Amino acid sequence: MASHFIGRRVGLAAALLLFSATGVAAGAQPEAAPAMAAFEQARSLCEADGGRTWGVSLCGPMLIADPATRGVIASMDGLETPLERDGTVFRGRLPDAVPIANTAVRWNGRVWTMLVAPLPKDEPGRSILLMHEAWHRIQDQIGLKAANADQPQLATEAGRASLRLELRALAAALGATDPVARRVAVEDALTFRAWRQARFPEAQAAEDALERHEGLAEYTGRLLSRDDAMIPHLAEHLGKGDRVREYARSFAYYTGPAYGLLLHAAAPDWKASWDRREGLPQLLAQVLGLEMAADDAAFAARGARYGATTIQAEEAARALEQATRVASLRSGLVDGPVLVAPVAGASFSFDPNTVTPLPPEGTVYGVIRAAADWGVLTVEKNGLLSTDWSCLTVTHVGAAPTDDGLKSEGWTLTLKPEWRVTPGPRDGDWTIERRP
Repeated sequence: MASHFIGRRVGLAAALLLFSATGVAAGAQPEAAPAMAAFEQARSLCEADGGRTWGVSLCGPMLIADPATRGVIASMDGLETPLERDGTVFRGRLPDAVPIANTAVRWNGRVWTMLVAPLPKDEPGRSILLMHEAWHRIQDQIGLKAANADQPQLATEAGRASLRLELRALAAALGATDPVARRVAVEDALTFRAWRQARFPEAQAAEDALERHEGLAEYTGRLLSRDDAMIPHLAEHLGKGDRVREYARSFAYYTGPAYGLLLHAAAPDWKASWDRREGLPQLLAQVLGLEMAADDAAFAARGARYGATTIQAEEAARALEQATRVASLRSGLVDGPVLVAPVAGASFSFDPNTVTPLPPEGTVYGVIRAAADWGVLTVEKNGLLSTDWSCLTVTHVGAAPTDDGLKSEGWTLTLKPEWRVTPGPRDGDWTIERRP
């Protein structure tokens, strides 16, 4: 996997597979002392919450994995295959089929909170990460199953401009000390969102789904981080979100905690009666008794407070650049010779900051790893994941055979012995099938 931040989610709940532990070579694990400190810090944070935030404790099995060696240090032993005890922690090695990411994963008889080594040292970032990922381990228990939803609207000029305005309004709402000013800023944010979703009919359901998934995880991380400057830090975080290059898989890390904390301030017990199918912005509008207009006049009037003219000019320029990039991606991953890997039921890890929608075919992930029955496809430069998550496509140009698969610039395919690469239905294409 690439050495930078790897996607926080394995993709779909169905992709959390169960595997047995295997032996580990000496020296192939993270160091014990930092791992023990992280486990203790996580325990302290979740015990301080005492299950109050979501009605269940966030304490549970935790492991830290080294993506270079696949070695792990765990807070407790495995249930199916014993791990090697090392003082108060346990050592093991993840099979190739288990994705390594900041996420929740089912392995060796337990559902673990998985963290990628090395962990951040800065605070509150470290505490936020610990509780964000601990929430993913319990989300099924609280009726919020993992979900995937493509966000093509957030790659468009109009979609991006409206989201950036929404982020600025949310930052203003969080920073407001006057209740009237906060209410106006919230109404601004909800208006920008309503305007966008009126123009992209499928956007509301898709955005709500990812905010319930990653947004609530980030909200939980920030709420339980015991950060005395939580609101200013979140407002600063939203400012960084205003400069994000790709929003398709990253926007909810900004909007989710903002809406969650605004709800927390307006109605501290909002989770008790919340219909889990409902989006956070809609619930906030109900709590505050707000009704938003979605017309151009309302958008323009409110946008003037947040630099809409500058944002729109920036997004118009970006749209021209993006059109060239999308054409290049389409040429290589749709029109050119490709390898199409069947990945229905596979497990995934990915970088959410390098995601480019390519409708109607799917979404291009700059960095993604898929582990399936046939083996592992590791992509470090552009893989097209179909909208239904059934196929992962890479360009076949320059691919060369290896002892156990294929390798090209930007990706490596490792096949199990009973599988092979075979010609696809289109001349020049290839796919994977079981040997006869």
